[in-house]
Amino acid sequence: MSKNNSNSVWLNRGNSFINPHEYKIFVGDDETARYLLNQYMEAVIYFTFTDDIIRLELANDQYEENILSRVSLDRVGIDGQWQFSDDEEKEKFARLLKQADGHTGYATDGIWFRSFSQCCGYQECCIVFQLRVVARYEGEILYCALLNNDTEMQHSFKNIADNEAKFRMAAEQANIYAWEYDIATHEMRPCTRCMRDMGLPPVLENYPDPVFEMGIFPRDYEDMYRNWHKRLDQGEAQIQGVIPLTPERIPFHVRYITEFDKQGKPIKAYGSATLAVDNEKELQLREIISSLTMRYATVLKVDLTTGTTEVLNVGNESSVQVQNYYYENRTFPFDELRDSYIREYVHGDDKGKMARMFSINSIQSILANEQDFTYSYRIIRKQKTVYMQCRLFSMADKKSAIIAIRNVDDIMKLQLESEDKLKLDIKNAMDAMDVNNAVINNMADNMSDVISIMNHMMHNDAPPSAKDMELFKMDLALMDELAEDIQIASELRAVKEQKKPETFDLCDVYKYVKAFAEPIAKVKKIALYEEENVSTLKYSEVVGNMLYVKRILFNIVHNALKYSPEGSEIHCSTEVHAHGGRINCRVKISDEGIGISPEFQGKMFEAYTQENRQVDPWANGQGLGLYVAKQLLDKIGGSIAVYSAVDLGTIVTVTMSFDIA
Repeated sequence: MSKNNSNSVWLNRGNSFINPHEYKIFVGDDETARYLLNQYMEAVIYFTFTDDIIRLELANDQYEENILSRVSLDRVGIDGQWQFSDDEEKEKFARLLKQADGHTGYATDGIWFRSFSQCCGYQECCIVFQLRVVARYEGEILYCALLNNDTEMQHSFKNIADNEAKFRMAAEQANIYAWEYDIATHEMRPCTRCMRDMGLPPVLENYPDPVFEMGIFPRDYEDMYRNWHKRLDQGEAQIQGVIPLTPERIPFHVRYITEFDKQGKPIKAYGSATLAVDNEKELQLREIISSLTMRYATVLKVDLTTGTTEVLNVGNESSVQVQNYYYENRTFPFDELRDSYIREYVHGDDKGKMARMFSINSIQSILANEQDFTYSYRIIRKQKTVYMQCRLFSMADKKSAIIAIRNVDDIMKLQLESEDKLKLDIKNAMDAMDVNNAVINNMADNMSDVISIMNHMMHNDAPPSAKDMELFKMDLALMDELAEDIQIASELRAVKEQKKPETFDLCDVYKYVKAFAEPIAKVKKIALYEEENVSTLKYSEVVGNMLYVKRILFNIVHNALKYSPEGSEIHCSTEVHAHGGRINCRVKISDEGIGISPEFQGKMFEAYTQENRQVDPWANGQGLGLYVAKQLLDKIGGSIAVYSAVDLGTIVTVTMSFDIA
């Protein structure tokens, strides 16, 4: 999929965009926003969805860097088309688009796609879409989506779910012995009871040969049992029968349940062996669940008729009361344990819901409608908030239930951190866009001021003198330099992080500010005094951002000129010191202008704010001077201090530091 949108039909559909500014970004008219789209945003695409095909209309650079490259794809799908993993994922994507079409905000969900790589062949990847509608045209919809590759995290969640599947099968069957059989490798992994009672190793290869060689399974059942495993290889979902096991030929009810992948291929089978006597079925339930559910801190078995509860497993996260019941092998009323647990451990914001959900009646109602149920909540442990997950499983007789609780703090915090990072990236990009737009608007204001002064000179009744013509030429030169600065800022060459540091001469910066200020001071009949020792520096070339420094100093001097009356004075002093390979600068600008009221001083660094106390009609602006200066100083590690009194004047002090080039 190409990120070039030069062939997109939406280029000629400007009126169909919900937000005109979005259309400027799409066609590339807004260079600032377009730069941020490629450099500071996560992966972004504009697309349409017709006949189950995603058509890409525009993509930023991060799409190729963070989506295509990280899933190691040579291309996505066939002929550049995205292929959904299955029909269920395609339907989920259609629901997501419908949700986005229903409101003005973002709709978010993870969608699984089938992707192709020359090295790995076909594989699956999960892409999280955070999308919204940006344009409509005769039934067609253009969407914009932030993309995030969530494949790795989803695989980790799947591993956890696989372990829980093992637990569920063990809890439902309530058998004495249990094991896992890998159909592809023919490896068998026994439970701890199998290893303890029958001397089995953690892994048996070429299963079932070893159990016959060790005499655990009698030879006269060898053909039948091998046939079972052939049927498992062929995809039979469930097999069971009675086989005499152990040298004493004790009858056991042996059962297999098969697990399949998304394509319906059998991948694993879970085996169990139960004494063929009804009253023995739950004899060793505690040991089975303990051996197969090491991830769970607490495992309870609850009688849904009487509420009688026993503890089947405990861990470090279990409450003291639960551990006491377990080691004393005692049963107890479920409501008693629930109430003390909620009171002493559960986070205050989750207490009410936990109490409502985990009554006997509520558990019966949940399991009547769902085979198993998961609920996440928080506890307070050692004065810290910890995320826990509780799962409910119905036993086969429907008269009892298993409650399993485990710590999911790391998983939840990783998920929350990912969400917070995405929100922060978006906020930082928007903040950067605001500052960069403000810089450009601020420069445009300054150019308007110069044009106003030129108009004042040109419309004077008397013919221009030689001095006026010199000022006029100077203004033209300054306008040319200012236009170049605006072009640099709009392309954001000075805003983006550069591989090679920029070097400039401090003397040139001060000459620029002086050349800009003197014509304005002359027209307004303001005495401009300067005192500096920059020219005495042995080395005045420094590493930094020249555009930023010029903007900062000019904005401060320009404000002093705008808000000072005719006949007043402005004093500019610059003190620089070179030490340890760096130059420290302290610039002080004082005026005798109208000053800043105490009420306005609290918000003088906010964007687009003015006190509306101008001295000259040409000094209107947009209220960006101090805001831009403060933002740029923050970027280069400088500082600004303002002292002002109404009708007395203002003193502004700026400090900056640079590495010597």
